[in-house]
Amino acid sequence: MSDCCGTKESCDNGKKENTTPDLLVIGGGSAAFSAAITAAESGVRVVIAENGTIGGTCVNVGCIPSKTMIRAMEAVHHANAAKRFDGVKGTAEVFNWKALVAQKQSLVDELRKAKYEDVLPSYPNISYVDMKNKARFTGNGTEVDIDGVFYHPKKIVIATGSSSVLPPINGIQSVPALDSTSALELETLPKSLLVIGGGVIGVELGQMFARAGVKVTICCRSRLLPEAEPEISAALKMYLEAEGLTVCTGIGYQKIEPFSEGIKLTCESLSCDSAGHCDTKAVDKVITAEKLLVAAG
Repeated sequence: MSDCCGTKESCDNGKKENTTPDLLVIGGGSAAFSAAITAAESGVRVVIAENGTIGGTCVNVGCIPSKTMIRAMEAVHHANAAKRFDGVKGTAEVFNWKALVAQKQSLVDELRKAKYEDVLPSYPNISYVDMKNKARFTGNGTEVDIDGVFYHPKKIVIATGSSSVLPPINGIQSVPALDSTSALELETLPKSLLVIGGGVIGVELGQMFARAGVKVTICCRSRLLPEAEPEISAALKMYLEAEGLTVCTGIGYQKIEPFSEGIKLTCESLSCDSAGHCDTKAVDKVITAEKLLVAAG
């Protein structure tokens, strides 16, 4: 990959200077690359600026690593479920989680190189800037300061993606919380895992860890997959519980705090129907786990 110095856009005898590309793309993920390549193929000069790992969410910390791990645990699950057929016996177990995580990372590195790093050299009119800090708009909004280099592009595309957030639960800042990225980087499996959030990420990672032998509890305010049809949510809850997960819907979070063996969640549990309608009478509940995964958006 080339940076702006490689194309003499931002360096001259060690001195930084102003540059004027046709298009400045802030961000280095799939949306940013699509915009940059489309523009470059029309003949314009493009600068891509990214202050994280090139490739963005999907290849680095999203679909590729998660589906790799999910697929591995699916293989374990199917092998262990083979005994439901007469005359068939099969077993599988996770004996080296660290090795599986390393294999996953090797695949991520390989695909990032093939889909992003090796693509840029074929577009000589695209320059890549590995930012040390965040881009900052200055002047009247048409000037962008990137590590002291001032860009005056004709057009700007902002494709910086989004970040996960912690839900407003009392005490959550006082406990170590995993997100989907750090959960997939764990080199040892916890004995138990509390997942806050019943959306797609919470459900698929919760099931993955359960199939690896972790005791998993999923908690959500309404029902699983609230954007799906109620019948799907109800069926999924039954399916996950049949696999050994504990699913708590209609949860009202009170506080979360550390304790000797991990974390402790104090909450109110409401009885909810398949449509997500919950009773007004709540029952206090305490849930403990070694690790906490927050997948609330």
